[in-house]
Amino acid sequence: MRTIILAGGYATRLWPLTAERPKPLLPVAGRPILDYLLERLPQDRPILSVNRRFASQFAAWQAGSSREVELAVEETESEEEKLGTVGAIAYLIERFNFDEDLLIVGGDNILELDFKKFISAYRGQPLLALYDIGDLDKVRGRYGAALVEGERIIDFQEKPKRPFSTLVSTACYIYPPAIFPLIREFLKQGQEGQDAPGYLNRWLLRQGVELAAFVFHEGWFDIGDRASYIAANLHYIDGDLYLGKDVRIEGSTVRRSVILDGALIKSSLIEDAVIDRGAEIVGLELRGAIVGAGARIRKD
Repeated sequence: MRTIILAGGYATRLWPLTAERPKPLLPVAGRPILDYLLERLPQDRPILSVNRRFASQFAAWQAGSSREVELAVEETESEEEKLGTVGAIAYLIERFNFDEDLLIVGGDNILELDFKKFISAYRGQPLLALYDIGDLDKVRGRYGAALVEGERIIDFQEKPKRPFSTLVSTACYIYPPAIFPLIREFLKQGQEGQDAPGYLNRWLLRQGVELAAFVFHEGWFDIGDRASYIAANLHYIDGDLYLGKDVRIEGSTVRRSVILDGALIKSSLIEDAVIDRGAEIVGLELRGAIVGAGARIRKD
């Protein structure tokens, strides 16, 4: 079994945080998202699929990481050029000529999943890691939802308006070689904009492929927007305060927040916030906010 981490997206919903930095390298409580994922994945040499635009940043991260990965660079440099998730999977299958099972994980997720149990549950058909989000409203228009009977997935919706389940896909799959030709066929038949794995999974069911479910109950953070990014940071500081290197706090109250390297907080009140490196905040009250790297905000 080979492990693939998909990290080739452009995360436009998180701009400007991700305009010049890939989402898997965004810091959560001072550590890149990718580090949280790698510490739980099997101890092999995973393939990290990235785009050309951010390849140098991933290479710099790799140089300082204790975990070795194999960088596979997609020749794209913008949202308009990207291969899409299923397209990236198909590209890697062809590039590496895989003939073995693939563990595929989205690089912008923090999964507290026991991967040993997940892999042990694999029986040769596609296996999806599912999480019960517990609220249909939270599923609507955002996640892929699975309808499960026993350990089988019997139906799947991608970002439904009317979800039939609170069990959502977590961008973690095991795909066997038997479905690799079907992935290529799906891309040939696929409609524009339907490049998410949820559309593939639904299509596989329609082709008579059995999909297996693995429901886990540990933590999961899908960092897709500002609110989820703040929530992940606050979770990993456990209500405390995280201060990076050379942070200066002058005449201010700062609670339950992440303040990254070189930031200045002066004459301000900061709560439940993430202040990126080198930012300067003077004379403000900020709650539930994100301030980008190098931003300078002051109240005259």
